[in-house]
Amino acid sequence: MLDILDPTIATTRERIDYVARPKTFEGLRVGLVDNTRKNSAAVLRKVAEKLATAHGIKLDVLIHKHQRAPLKADQVAHLKANADFVIAGVGD
Repeated sequence: MLDILDPTIATTRERIDYVARPKTFEGLRVGLVDNTRKNSAAVLRKVAEKLATAHGIKLDVLIHKHQRAPLKADQVAHLKANADFVIAGVGD
């Protein structure tokens, strides 16, 4: 069976309460989520390197996940425990 998404149908919206943005990145720990697409890890590492140079962040976590799969509960828990903010990457 094929499901087709009709963009004209109204959908319910879920409210998301975002965490307050830090005033500075100095000393914060970044977590990177690599979706395993070509060059994703390389791009993420370069971004983290630039942030470290410019803002003093520390790369503490790099998680690899399948590009079509959500993060597993243990991966989310690891990020929450070891990173102050997370950057998700794409590649190609």
